[in-house]
This record gives sequence, C-alpha cells and structure tokens, in this order.
Amino acid sequence: MPKTKMKSSIKKLKNCKNIVEVKLPLERVRDEFKKVYSSIGKVANIPGYRVGKAPQDLLELHYGKTAKEEVLKNLIPETYRMIIDEYKLNPIGYPDISDVKLDSNQGFSYKATFETRPDIPLKNYKGLKLKKKKVEVKDEDVQKDIESLREANVQEVPKKDSKDNQEKEKVIPELDDEFAKDLGFDNLDTLKDAVRKNLQYRLENESAADLEMQIINQLVDRINFEIPDSLVHSEKERLLKDATNRLSYMEAIQKKHGPEKKFTLTDKDKKELESNSHRQAERQVKAFFILDKIAEVEKIYIKEEELEKRIEGMAAQYRKSKEEMRKYLEDNHLLDEVGVNIRNKKVIGFLLKEAKII
Repeated sequence: MPKTKMKSSIKKLKNCKNIVEVKLPLERVRDEFKKVYSSIGKVANIPGYRVGKAPQDLLELHYGKTAKEEVLKNLIPETYRMIIDEYKLNPIGYPDISDVKLDSNQGFSYKATFETRPDIPLKNYKGLKLKKKKVEVKDEDVQKDIESLREANVQEVPKKDSKDNQEKEKVIPELDDEFAKDLGFDNLDTLKDAVRKNLQYRLENESAADLEMQIINQLVDRINFEIPDSLVHSEKERLLKDATNRLSYMEAIQKKHGPEKKFTLTDKDKKELESNSHRQAERQVKAFFILDKIAEVEKIYIKEEELEKRIEGMAAQYRKSKEEMRKYLEDNHLLDEVGVNIRNKKVIGFLLKEAKII
C-alpha cells in the first residue's frame, strides 16, 4: 500500500486525554474509493450488465452508501494506527471518532479523542520505611474467642419448673472437655491451642496486609501523575456497586431482627459515600499504574505455571474442575485480572524485600 500523505495535529489535555485531527488528501481518498469499487464491481449484480462488467458511474449510483462505509472502515483504522506510531502514544481503550467528513471530491478528515497510559516519574520506591505491627496473642483474646464459640453453640432445652414442656430456655454449654469434644477436639486444652493458633494466623495476616497497605499508601502519596478519567469513573462505579450491595445486605439483616426500624442513608451519607468512592478509586488507579511501572522496570513477570496454580486453587475453592474455572474466567474476561493480581503480589514481595522494616 502506498504511503498515505496524512496531515495531523494533536492536543494533549488534562488527565491523559488527547484529541488528534486527521486529514487525508483527495488523491488518497480517490485511490481508496477506486479500490473499494473495484472489489464491489467483481460481485455487483446490475441489470443489463454481466457480473464484473458494470461501469463505475452505475456502481456509484447503486452502491455509493456501501462504498462510503467500506472506505471509512479501511481509512479510520489505518490512519489511527499511523497517529499512534507518529506520536508514540500508548492508548487505553478505543478512540471516540467524531466530525467525520468524507467526500470523493473533497477528501477525508476526522477527530479522534482517546486516553493514553500516564507517564510515571518513578522514584524512591526502594528502601521504603515500614512499621510492622507486633503480633502478640493475649490470653484474654483466646478466652474471648472461646466465649464466642460457646455463644455460637447455645442449646435450647425445656425450661425448668415449667408445666409446659414446649417452653424452652437457652443454655450456654459448660466450658469443659465435653464441649471441646462436641466441636471435634480431644479435650479443652487442644481446643484452646487451636484457638490460639488461629488467632496467631489471623494477626500475622493482618500484620502482613498492613505492611502492604503502607507500601501502597507511600507510593501513591509520593509519586504524582495524572490518571485517565475513564478508569477512575469505572473503578468508582465498581466501588459504589459493592457498597450498595453491602448496604442492601445490612438492610435485610436489620429488617429481620428489627422490622420496626428503618435502615436508610441520608442525602449527606450518600454524598459522603460518593466522595469517598471517588477518592478511593483515584488512589487504586494510581496504585495500579505504579505497580505496573515497577514491574516493567524491575522485569517482574508472571510465569504460566503460576497462573495455572492460581486457577487450580480457585477451582478447588469453588468446587469446579480446572477447565470449568478457566472457561468461566475467559468468558467473563477475568483471566487478565487474575494475572495482574499475581504479578502485583510479586511486586509487593519485591518492595518488601527492599524495604526497611521496623
């Protein structure tokens, strides 16, 4: 294909938004129309002419609209690719094409509006100073968890000194070996040991999660760059949807236990939820791009076997076969998200090794 003599100009706006104006000369447009009509003419069925023998003017009369659509279908992607190469852009999503003008006697022009990946001034991401929470399981915490177990296993027995055998009272089980055996343990000591280990595991996980959050917060706070509005909007919508689902669940619980009470959000609450979701969405989008950039710079990638292992784990969790789980992820376009989560975990691991932990 001959090199297209394209004219273009670019406007770089806030938050990674770009508007490019594109113009093609008349000669290039006529060449494309000629090519399209040549293809149409090979199969066009026009009365009085054999297939492939109809003249150009009749083809234009009968197939003008089709030809114009085909020319646009060819020229817009071709010139858009050239824009991306010329200005060395890294677009996100599809462009919004507007102000399209196409005429075989005047030429072709349009505007393309799109967002690009942000330029990230990556700095000071190694040697972060982190404070690790002390992991200490206290006897009173073990006792508290055991009391919760007793309350969760409350029994209803016939009420003493009641003439009506149907009348029941709630009895909390005695804290003894029998209680432990009912829960599947050999004796009370092994139950207490299991509760202590479970508490230790929970606290260690909380401590690790807190370190990860410190890393994310420090990176987001110290590395400044603009982010695409569309990604912030979609993340905000996802967060609001999650919050709405949680509130609906809480409302259902409230109705069950106290039908006379109404669980509603005030207008002030709704505005605050919206504002918090927007702020959180901005931070999460920034975090995504920062971790992505660190992965690129430090050459941190995921291996195929790591992805397969994660899919196997998810399959076991949801009681599906590995093939069913993979198909579900592919059908719902979630496979990339799983991969990004694995890679981000590796980036966080790298940053933890490089950090100074107190």
